[in-house]
Amino acid sequence: QDGRGAPSAAAPRSLPRCWHRWCTPGPGALLDLSFLTEQERSCIAEVLRRDWQLRRREQGRISKLRKSVSDPALLRSLTGDWFCDARAQRHQQPLGSDLVRASIRRRRRPRGTRDRERGPGIGGAGDRWANPAPSAGSWVSSVGLGAQGGGADPSLHFQRPETPQTDETPPDPLSPQNGHTAPSLLSTSSSVSSLSSSTLSGSLMSLYSEGELGSVPVRGCVQFSLRYHPAQQELQVHVLRCRELAEAKKQRSDPYIKTYLLPDKSNRSKRKTAVRKRSLDPVFNETLKVPDPGRTLNLSVWHHDSLGRNLFLGEVEVALGTWDWANTRPEWFSLQPRTPIPSDGLASRGSLNLALKFIPAGSEGAGMPPTGELHIWVKDAQSLVPLQSGTVDASVQCYVLPDDSKASRQKTRVVKRSLNPLFNHTMVYDGFQAKDLGEACAEFTLWHHEAFSKRQLGGIRLSLGTGSSYGLPVGWMDSTAEEQGVWRQLLQQPGHWVEALLPLRTNLVPRA
Repeated sequence: QDGRGAPSAAAPRSLPRCWHRWCTPGPGALLDLSFLTEQERSCIAEVLRRDWQLRRREQGRISKLRKSVSDPALLRSLTGDWFCDARAQRHQQPLGSDLVRASIRRRRRPRGTRDRERGPGIGGAGDRWANPAPSAGSWVSSVGLGAQGGGADPSLHFQRPETPQTDETPPDPLSPQNGHTAPSLLSTSSSVSSLSSSTLSGSLMSLYSEGELGSVPVRGCVQFSLRYHPAQQELQVHVLRCRELAEAKKQRSDPYIKTYLLPDKSNRSKRKTAVRKRSLDPVFNETLKVPDPGRTLNLSVWHHDSLGRNLFLGEVEVALGTWDWANTRPEWFSLQPRTPIPSDGLASRGSLNLALKFIPAGSEGAGMPPTGELHIWVKDAQSLVPLQSGTVDASVQCYVLPDDSKASRQKTRVVKRSLNPLFNHTMVYDGFQAKDLGEACAEFTLWHHEAFSKRQLGGIRLSLGTGSSYGLPVGWMDSTAEEQGVWRQLLQQPGHWVEALLPLRTNLVPRA
């Protein structure tokens, strides 16, 4: 029919015709939504679900109108067919909700499968995308469309690829494509700084992406400055420019910069600049603000091409513990290649803040306490790095070795969904003499609690680190120099609190 009468039996009767006409956008109209996080995808899924519910409600209204209104002109007006016809004459693009739905359903083909799946001599842009069956690791959220006739409810798939994908997707450009600003805004240093290995090192390649991202040679340098604001507990990384970057393709690069605060490799510490198009000497002049600074700043440069593939161009790592915070001038740093290491090769997964006090026997008068007491105050943990993305349900467990019996174990409550859990828990161990502390070791381990199990993130051991206890060699007397210093201070200052903020080590030797 032409819209002036009732629709034919072959035409969909559920919704106005324009809602079907653009339900399947062409490949060229799809959007690149690969940069969305899972939380953002969930929000979009909820909006699309509400959109489908409204369409179903409209479907019911239109069905009642077709049964009760006999005038074709009035029916065309009440059902909205007139608007659909007018829209079809003016616009050819799909509806916004259908475009987003189709774009999200599109999945990138896992790298390395394109050449295997197509035969010799077969090519074309159609080979870039595939729709393999969902894997065990994928998750599907069904959102009805209701536009394919018969009240069908096709699902909207949010599917993770079968092979790990890189998360190196930059934000949309927020500035002119050439990326240049007035040179007068920049204060440059005359030469590239010479950096010692204690300040800069190679990257932990597996921290940020699982797949091979290309083989562009690393060269060039980056200029930035650091400023820390104690009141806001905020680190500001002022990224100014790069110089003489490697050419990603055809004598050009589209670079952007990304920062992490190690050991935190989650989105919480990740910041990105905008992409600067077609430049080997890009000017950014952007300030990246990160709360709760970690121990190492990782700043990397990436090329972002039109297909969303990212190529590593180099990086710099700065140990913040040795950084001169009085120096706020921009400095030049040479870009370094990545150093491959095991994906779980972090030396620390955060810090534990605690205080200890030893009260000798009879030091409080009247023979009190009858034996020496070790008081422990577990305050909080800071900047925890989860085993997977997300947060941590954390608790702290303590033993005073060599007594590793269940009666010796004390633990805090579980603080859920936090990377900076506050425990504020006190423990007391008695029956000590001062000489016993030289043979003992206070072991603290931090655990992440799951539904039916728990996993250790890291721990610390406070002792003299002699490797033996009461004349017997033991593996748990492996305290670091920093941990040994805290224990010595405890022995030298009885009756006084000794406070310490210590890294949670991942290399604790298991107790025999």
